[in-house]
Formats: sequence, structure tokens, C-alpha cells
Amino acid sequence: MAVHPTALVGPDVEFGEGVEVGPFCRLEGAVRVGPGSRLQVGVVLGAAPMDDRYQGEPTRVEVGAGNVFHEYATVHRSTGDGTATVIGDRNRVMAYVHVAHNCRVGSGCVLTNCVQLGGHVEVGDRAVIGGLTGVHQFCRVGELAMVGACSYVNKDIPPFVLAAGRPCRVRGLNMVGLCRAGFGNATVALLKRAWRLVFRSDLNLGQACSRIEAELLPAAGPEDRRRLERLLDFIGRSRRGIELRAGPEQEEE
Repeated sequence: MAVHPTALVGPDVEFGEGVEVGPFCRLEGAVRVGPGSRLQVGVVLGAAPMDDRYQGEPTRVEVGAGNVFHEYATVHRSTGDGTATVIGDRNRVMAYVHVAHNCRVGSGCVLTNCVQLGGHVEVGDRAVIGGLTGVHQFCRVGELAMVGACSYVNKDIPPFVLAAGRPCRVRGLNMVGLCRAGFGNATVALLKRAWRLVFRSDLNLGQACSRIEAELLPAAGPEDRRRLERLLDFIGRSRRGIELRAGPEQEEE
């Protein structure tokens, strides 16, 4: 472990093996940083949440293994006794990113420069969020989704899709991300059929999900079936609503 002499580290901070903490970082409160993680200049982990409901109750930040935090990224503790703001493993959190209270970020994600996650946001495994994007509190970005730069997310972005815009619109499947994740042609074709039912049919969301269950699940192999089930579960658990706007942004009149 290597901690720069200008870094400020509180007494309740725990480090895994091989953690590197760069100049002028500040870690306060109950924070655990997993092995092999690196904090570059000015990173702040564990500051009190910017939430009027927070009354000083014990909360924490949990960071997994192999994460990289670039310059001046900030992650705040959660609100609610015994809760945590959680970041998984092998994420890249770029410069000036803010992860607010009670967020949950999966593993293998990329949060590009100046991404701002509001409170209680959830980001699925291997999602990518482009620079200067704001995500409204309580929204979710699904696994292997990609959100383009300079977007505004105010509804849930389903897994496996590409979305962008202000407000966001779903443009199609995240083909680059799916290929990099090793999805074969048959899997991509199956997800395309599911995407068309949700975004390109005259069905409402409930009807589209029923068609996916009736037509696509029975013929899918075990792994593809689990992917479709995760998609359906994501839709079924939405609190903010699923982003169903699709296509290019409309020009302002």
C-alpha cells in the first residue's frame, strides 16, 4: 500500500492490499477500498452526503477491487442508518465524476469525465456513461448499456442498449459493447428481436414483455434465457419508468 504524504485519511478508513492513494486525496468516515485500487490526485471518498435527510447516522462507502479513480472524482457516503454507497470491481471513474449518496455501481463500468450520478442511482455491470452526462436520482442504467456524452437521463435505461440525448432516447442495441463482451451472432439476433418488441412495435410495455416471455424465452439457450430474464426483471422493477423514447432528438421549434 502507498499513501501520498499530502493525503488525508480518517481513522475509520480500511485499505486492501496494494491500494495507491495519490496527492491531496481525502478519505473520511467509514470507507473501505478494495485491493489493487488506485486513487489519483484530489479524489474524495466518504464525504457526508448532500442530503437534507442525513442526520449524522453511521453510513459508509464500499469500494471493490481494482478500481481506478481519476483526478477529483468524489464518492459520498449514504443516507440511512447502516447503509452504504457501493462501487464494485474494476471500474474506471474518470476526472470530476460525482457518485452521490446511496448509489450502487456494478463492476467493469466506465464513468467518463464529469458524469454526475444523483442519489440512489444504480449502474449495471459493464455499463458505459459518456462525459458530461447527468443521471437523475433513483434512475438505473442497465448492464452493458451505453449512454452517449452530454446526455440527460431521467428514466431507466434498459440493459444492452445504446442511448443518448437531452432527454435521453434509445437509439438501438449497444453493438460495440455486446461484441466486446463476447456476445455471438445468435445472442445479438435474439436481443434485436426483444428490442424491436419493446421499442419498434405497437405494443405497450406489458404486452411487449409478455411476447418476449411467450416467444423468445422458450427457444433461448440457458445463458440467453438468463439475459432475457434479467432484461424482463429490470423492466419489472422500474420505479422511475423505462425510457421508451427512441430515435433521434426532435429539433426545437
